[in-house]
Amino acid sequence: MREGLRGPKERLLLLLAGKASYIKAVEATTSSLAQELGMSQQSASRYLRSLERDGFIDRKKSGRRSHVKLTPKGLIALREVYADYKAVFEMPAKLVLEGRVFSGIGEGSYYTGLKGYLQQFEKKFGYRPYPGTLNVRLLDRSSIDNRLLMEKMAPVEIEGFSDERRTYGAAKCMQALLNGAVECVVVFSERTHYESSVVEVMARNSLRETLGLKDGDRVTLSASFPPSVLLEDLLDSS
Repeated sequence: MREGLRGPKERLLLLLAGKASYIKAVEATTSSLAQELGMSQQSASRYLRSLERDGFIDRKKSGRRSHVKLTPKGLIALREVYADYKAVFEMPAKLVLEGRVFSGIGEGSYYTGLKGYLQQFEKKFGYRPYPGTLNVRLLDRSSIDNRLLMEKMAPVEIEGFSDERRTYGAAKCMQALLNGAVECVVVFSERTHYESSVVEVMARNSLRETLGLKDGDRVTLSASFPPSVLLEDLLDSS
C-alpha cells in the first residue's frame, strides 16, 4: 500500500469514495462511518482527522456532522491502490509441477493410438500426438496439490467411447510447457492405475528424444491460467 494510506485509513477512504465523495462533499457522521467499518466511533474520528491532516480529504464540521470530499491527492492515492490490486488479481497465474521421469508399463502407446482418442485429440489440438506418454512422478506435496488443481481446471475434454471390445474412459487435458520450453499436453485420465502423484504427458514428438530425457531426470511442467479462473477454483475449494 502507498505510504500514508494503510489499513483502516485506506478502508475509510474507499468507503467515502463509494459515497461519491470525489464528486461532491457528502454528509458523514463518525458514528455511521464507525458502524459501516466495524470500529469504534473514536477510531473513526481519529482516522478522519488523519486523512484530513495528510491532505486526502477536505472536511467541514457542523456540530457532530461533517461534510467530506476527497481531494485530488486522495483520488490519486485510491487510483494507486486500485492499480496495486489490479496487478495482483489480473496477473496471469501459473501452476508448476516438479517431478522425475519414469517408465510406465507401456499402456500409453496403445491408448494414444486408438482412433476414438486420436481423432478427438487431433481435432482439439491440431496435431496427431506421438504414440505414447511421458510419465512424470511428482516430487513433493506442493506439486501434487497443483496437479489436483490443474486437473480440476483442465479446459479440454476428451470423451469416452465404446467399440466392439470394450468401453474406454474420458479424459481432461491441459496445455503446458515442459521445462519451460517444449509445448505439451498434460492428460488426466478418468481411468488410470496411477495415483495423484503421477502425470502423463503427450506431445507432437517424442519428449524423451526432443529433450534427451531418461528415467530419473528431473523436469518441470507449467501451465498458465486467467487469474479469475484460478481464484474461483481456489475459493470453491476453500
